Amino acid sequence: ELFERGRLLARLREPREWDLAVIGGGATGLGVALDAAARGFSVLLLEGEDFAKGTSSRATKLVHGGVRYMAQGNIGLVREALHERTTLLANAPHVAQRMAFVVPGYRLFDVPFYGAGLKMYDVLAGRQSLGPTEILSARHTQQVLPTVRTPGLVGGVKYWDGQFDDARLALLLARTAVDRGALALNHCAVTALLREQGKVRGVQARDAETGESFDLRARCVVNAAGVWVDAVRDMDRDAGAPPKPAMVAPSQGVHLVVDRAFLPGNHALMVP
Repeated sequence: ELFERGRLLARLREPREWDLAVIGGGATGLGVALDAAARGFSVLLLEGEDFAKGTSSRATKLVHGGVRYMAQGNIGLVREALHERTTLLANAPHVAQRMAFVVPGYRLFDVPFYGAGLKMYDVLAGRQSLGPTEILSARHTQQVLPTVRTPGLVGGVKYWDGQFDDARLALLLARTAVDRGALALNHCAVTALLREQGKVRGVQARDAETGESFDLRARCVVNAAGVWVDAVRDMDRDAGAPPKPAMVAPSQGVHLVVDRAFLPGNHALMVP
């Protein structure tokens, strides 16, 4: 009922000016829409495909504090990520939960090295820690990771982080934003920016199902298009002007989906 398309399109046809128009229905755009709607602003969010269609459904599914950032010396980012991890686990326990990770060690210095680093991770988390880091014997490591390679295994380190359902969380953000008064519509792509005297005053959008076009005025437009952010930026230039320099360099990762038999049990395998 919140996303009944006929009613949403009828609201788009109403002559009005929105406080905020958000382009992109991923985690960032939906978060911006929810934050603004919760503050009492009138919010319009448009997504060209489906909510969480891009990066927001292709994440690692982890809610972590950033162990690798700590190794890079970026302590401030680790602290911020740990705080956000706690907030998400508290606010959405039905789609996010803690998970135990085990780092196996095959050299004598692996276990004390990773153990010390992950103990520091606990210290940074403080009261927001999800559980203490533990040093495991080779036998215990094999018990929690039944299919781990055993030749040369000297032990392991167990620590705690979070896991979540990324696409489902995005839909929850969308529903909550709509519940707060936002208008969120998918399969309605922004095709142009409305400009007056060199300033952006709204967006032009096209509904994929009906082909109907809309001119939608807004006091502020937020570009939250993810890896397509530069395509939206390119709409904001004068005819004949050269394309703007790209802000985003897309990167590609690989996710492998394996049978449960690959790693039975309730512990995750962390390979540094």
